[in-house]
Amino acid sequence: MTRASPTYGRRGQQHEGNNGIRAVSSTFGKAKRGTYSEKAGGDINVESDPERFASHLLSIDPRVKSFHPQPFSVDLLDQRLLLNREEKREATLRHRGVPGVKIYTTDFSVMCTDGLRYTIEVKSEGYEGDYLYWEKIQRARLVLSANGYPLRTLLFPANTAHPIRTNARLLKQALHQIDTYFDRLPIDRIVRRCEQERLTVGELCRDFQLSPGLVPILLVKGVLSANVAHRYINGSLELFPAYGDLSHLFLLEEVEL
Repeated sequence: MTRASPTYGRRGQQHEGNNGIRAVSSTFGKAKRGTYSEKAGGDINVESDPERFASHLLSIDPRVKSFHPQPFSVDLLDQRLLLNREEKREATLRHRGVPGVKIYTTDFSVMCTDGLRYTIEVKSEGYEGDYLYWEKIQRARLVLSANGYPLRTLLFPANTAHPIRTNARLLKQALHQIDTYFDRLPIDRIVRRCEQERLTVGELCRDFQLSPGLVPILLVKGVLSANVAHRYINGSLELFPAYGDLSHLFLLEEVEL
């Protein structure tokens, strides 16, 4: 199966809030990682750092209304969705004598603000999977698309210092600090200053006596914009007035296969 390189640089009646097969999936002996997102209903567990990274991108993306980890499975033989634990158990028993992969569970389901839905599979760079894996994904993709959940594949950058990994974490943290700090910031003065000339994070913080840790709040609120997909949020990052535009937070496409 041919896949494009990352850019770096119908089950119509299913309710959007239906967590489906399991709220917290079985770990099968693997350590779980907890995270929090209002869009996911609060505290959630994920099974890997790549999945937690994806949850951060989904949390900060303004196009995403809600998302759920491991919401349902796909019966690859009967070509249908398995929306709860009992349906999956029955399918497992029904296909127990059939060799090969029979069931696939997607990492996330996503509901967008415009009403569109999709699912996400997350892979790590350098561990994208072999031919058999992608054959399974293609079979699942057909079933998911037929049920109104097209499948998107995200690639978790191997570089631990990649800007999008570092920035996603900072922007996600900023979402939880808005209520505490946003009203204390001189928003109008900051916007006027950035309209007059290009400013870096370091210059903005110096001129307004701000902590650099407050800049991500200005970014997630759409006061300022910056190239957070390819540049670190540090003193040299250039800032621009955003006027409420949040398109600089559209980071999913930057790591999509």
